[in-house]
Amino acid sequence: MELFRRTAGGMQLTEPGKVLLERAYRMIALSHRAVERAQQARSGELGRLDIAYYDSAILDGVTALLRDFTAQHPDVKIRLEQIFKRTQIDYIRNKILHLAFGRNYPMESAIETRIVDHEECYLTVPVGQAMNWPDQVDVDSLANQPLILFPQDRSEFADHIVHMCLSAGFPPTVAVEAFDVVSALAYVAIGMGVAVVPRSATKTRSGDIAFIPLIGAPTIALSCAYLSEGRTPATDLFLQFLDVRNSGSV
Repeated sequence: MELFRRTAGGMQLTEPGKVLLERAYRMIALSHRAVERAQQARSGELGRLDIAYYDSAILDGVTALLRDFTAQHPDVKIRLEQIFKRTQIDYIRNKILHLAFGRNYPMESAIETRIVDHEECYLTVPVGQAMNWPDQVDVDSLANQPLILFPQDRSEFADHIVHMCLSAGFPPTVAVEAFDVVSALAYVAIGMGVAVVPRSATKTRSGDIAFIPLIGAPTIALSCAYLSEGRTPATDLFLQFLDVRNSGSV
């Protein structure tokens, strides 16, 4: 693979060379961030929490949680990053991140999780079809409906919806497998089908779609992931906040 080409003015990067250079810069930047955060952890820095999330999980229960935490601890700076769940755990383990919020975390060495919220499910339909649906629907109403599932790898939330339909006595009719909740809502808006989404997704309201409570559907657990040991003081402060909140004192 040719990375450089000679020109009359000297050397010039080829397209593959530009791509490689860009990736190298990103790796260096990530490396610097990792060193910086490791130094912060060693020095016992209290005032910062680097938090990962993915998809709509950040829009409802987590937002309220972090708002209450910062109200009690205004000196702790919050920084949010949208990161795929499979990467979140590696970043926490390597102390690049302190916390992560998501659904259905698998058991991992050196990582603990705790449930912070339970989200109800909603059916989302094109707004022009909303008048054809009641104010609330049950799971049986999804039989023979063209369903849009997400995420595309058919894991986690998609499997939850498939299991929910099978438990109700019918196989889902899958119309589209969307990449994430945002693309699923877009498919609904253009009339490709209907989708079951967690409560947090209703915060992305649009004039093109409507949300209908789905009764009889299992709730979706939203969890927080963090290091089992060697946490920063800010992380421990947040976990103490969760303990107090869960006890009903907040």
